[in-house]
Amino acid sequence: MPFYENTKRELINVTGQPVNVAAVFNPMGEFKPLYICLEDLYGNVCKTQIEKINYHKDIRGGVSFNCSYKSGDSLRTVVLNYYIKEHVWAIEN
Repeated sequence: MPFYENTKRELINVTGQPVNVAAVFNPMGEFKPLYICLEDLYGNVCKTQIEKINYHKDIRGGVSFNCSYKSGDSLRTVVLNYYIKEHVWAIEN
């Protein structure tokens, strides 16, 4: 499967599905997502940068991040959940 940088492509959120996320951790164990891989309208997987983390909160079994990313020329919001025990990132339904 080819992998593309997000260069003004319109991206699609698939809720409830596991998603590839690149995250950064600090020495105290805190973490935040930096990049997310989403599909464009043609089925290509595109890496896009998280522009801003609006807020995060603890959820049952993990952490939820409300993030903004660029899709085409607009800024979109996505809620990413990280489930600690399963080590899985997923887009919230």
